[in-house]
Amino acid sequence: MRSKNSYRPQNLRPDGLVQSRKQVAEQHHQQVRVTVQAMLRRGMEPEKITVPAVAKEAHVSVATIYRRADLFTLVQRANPAVQRRRAEQVYQKTIQQLQNDLKKAQTDAEYYQKEAQMAKLGEHRPGQEVTQLKKTIIALQRQVACLEELLAHCTCHTQ
Repeated sequence: MRSKNSYRPQNLRPDGLVQSRKQVAEQHHQQVRVTVQAMLRRGMEPEKITVPAVAKEAHVSVATIYRRADLFTLVQRANPAVQRRRAEQVYQKTIQQLQNDLKKAQTDAEYYQKEAQMAKLGEHRPGQEVTQLKKTIIALQRQVACLEELLAHCTCHTQ
């Protein structure tokens, strides 16, 4: 007994369906390629060339670009920072921000340590100011340690 779906047009002539899907795939490839090239020619910053932006301009779904490696590669060549999973991008941004905060905290700690050394070496500062500087140094050292610990426990790979 035949399936009730066997008489559908796409099931009667599957070669036509296959050919149609190949044409759509090629059309999507051309649309994404041309869109990425146009974005680069316009002088768009690489960070702004994202999968959703390309998909919108190329009139292709975001899922299609993520699903097809050749389309995703076209976008990734224009913006090497783009990742398949959005979580990876968030982790990369978080890591970068934590590293920047760590550098700033280390710079501040060094500055206040120098200030404290200057106070010890003979600059006459009121005792209350020196005490405040020491407290600031301790707080910054704790912040540096906390940021280093956060970076150490990060589960994603840095580039």
